Amino acid sequence: MESGAYGAANAGGSFDLRRFVSQPQVVTRLVSMVLALIVFSCIFGEGYTNIHTSDQLYCVFNQNEDACRYGSAIGVLAFLASAFFLVVDAFFSQISNATDRKYLVIGDLLFSGCAGFPGLPAIQGWSGCLHSELRGPHPGSQHSLCLLP
Repeated sequence: MESGAYGAANAGGSFDLRRFVSQPQVVTRLVSMVLALIVFSCIFGEGYTNIHTSDQLYCVFNQNEDACRYGSAIGVLAFLASAFFLVVDAFFSQISNATDRKYLVIGDLLFSGCAGFPGLPAIQGWSGCLHSELRGPHPGSQHSLCLLP
């Protein structure tokens, strides 16, 4: 069994691109970067429209500017965080300080854990616990789990 904090015994090794790209976390980060790019580019490109009677642009999500800003901010933040942690993964083998490695791993875990919370309003929309104006018409009864009060 190797001794070393977070792989610190292998610090300073050569960089193998094939091995790096085949790691599951790298593939996941690349997929999340593509999905985040799709989210914010769709909102920036087609999320605003104007009414024929006005030249002012309105958000297509119920003409609520906050909805477009929220989606754009989440998409941009997810893209930048994925890019940052992809670079961290690339240079992780060259970091020899165990404390720095520990903080990078903890930061990655905390960010990944907290990144799911902005999706809770969407889950609530699916569960039927949102305000009726935001839910839209749903046939049948809605007896489902409500995650937030």
